[in-house]
Amino acid sequence: MNQEGELTEDALARRNFYLKTLYELNQELNTLRNVSNVLESSLLNIIGVFGLRSGLIAIYRGDEIQPREFACRGMQKRTARKWFQQLEAHLEAPYSREVCVLQDAADSPMAKLLKDHRFSAWLPLQVDEETWGGIALGVKLSEMEFSDDDLELLSTIAINVQNVLSNVILIEALHQSVIKETRIRSVFQRYAPETVISEVLDPSNEELLLGESRSVRRMFDQMIAGLEEQHRMEQELGLAYDVQQYLLPGKPPQLAGIEIAASSIPARGVCGDFYDFIPLGPHEMGISLADISGKGMSAAMIATMLQSATRMCVGSYYPIPATLAILNSFVFQHTDTPRYATMFYGQLNAQKRTLTYSNAGHPPAFLCRDGKLQMLETGGTMVGLFEHWSYDQDIVELQSGDALVIYSDGVTDAGISPEFDNSDDAFGQERLESTVVANTALSAAALLDAISSEVTQHTAGGKQFDDITLIVMKLE
Repeated sequence: MNQEGELTEDALARRNFYLKTLYELNQELNTLRNVSNVLESSLLNIIGVFGLRSGLIAIYRGDEIQPREFACRGMQKRTARKWFQQLEAHLEAPYSREVCVLQDAADSPMAKLLKDHRFSAWLPLQVDEETWGGIALGVKLSEMEFSDDDLELLSTIAINVQNVLSNVILIEALHQSVIKETRIRSVFQRYAPETVISEVLDPSNEELLLGESRSVRRMFDQMIAGLEEQHRMEQELGLAYDVQQYLLPGKPPQLAGIEIAASSIPARGVCGDFYDFIPLGPHEMGISLADISGKGMSAAMIATMLQSATRMCVGSYYPIPATLAILNSFVFQHTDTPRYATMFYGQLNAQKRTLTYSNAGHPPAFLCRDGKLQMLETGGTMVGLFEHWSYDQDIVELQSGDALVIYSDGVTDAGISPEFDNSDDAFGQERLESTVVANTALSAAALLDAISSEVTQHTAGGKQFDDITLIVMKLE
């Protein structure tokens, strides 16, 4: 293929990636129902897609000089507030409502402000007549400038974010008055004794409404606040779960001569683990499995961010050690509190029958061949623990009949309760290995089911305290 053909292929591949990115972002944003979630999700997606060191998104209302709401990544909130203080002097200027890219406008006042705060671009948002805002983008981890295609995609994303924010703000406004009118009445009717309901909600009893009922109303105001907070958390968990399920592979990819099965079971509604399969060609794919430290919503959000960043790095065809080094710095810089992830990443070539991998502090995946196990431990420390770290890789030659098992520590720790000192009750590495050896003749899906069944039987229906994620591959 000539040079011109190669450029055309690259351009088409990049265009397809951008279209897929827009589709996935729109699918995710359309599930969100409050401004904070829209801002957070938009920023995480932009940072993940373009591999940025940092980012910030904010919205203002009317003539306000401080943002109504904002989200930031790759910086402390106090650093973000310094940006807002510096931005105040520019809010009345027309250029604050115009796109500014540092590489193209180095001498403009906005460009100087961007450079002072280590940003590389400013994208304004005009949500409606009263609401506006902007997105400040950090530099790329690769240190490359934004291409014309990048800027086109960013402009389209900004328009989509504006539209979603406009709809969400309108919905919030329409529902606010209804909530104010109905919330006290509904809680009284649900929880208060009938005698209290009839007295407190009787509009003719003005004396009681103004006097004796005030203490009752205060009590129920506190109850309402607690119920609303619980409802909000349940909604956020539900939305996060939907987003995670959408991002997980629908079904394992098909590679000639290799069976693949995978599953992920969250412990708390949302999952701090993720697995992914990334096509790299007709005979090759990337395989990742990661486990974020911590539990709940924050771990789930970091997992989603790391999954997007991984796809971005792999799509740029970095070598495996470089990919993990970039992801390590990325996680370190984009988490406010010390967080890290254990991660296994490998590239499987079905034609050459090789697995090139690196293990970033993750429980060792293992290859089972003729009843013997080979541990896949080469790599380095956990992703995000230190700002800079280098990683090694290894290549494993694969043969017919081999079984490869990649897993999170939720498998081996199954049966342990954080409330008690019962580490001896864990499912354990030895039991996992013996299960695989005993069932290595099975297909990938059947072997995964056998492991899951053994874990379930071991825990005897007890409470699950950690996410359980498995990938099983079998060579025909």
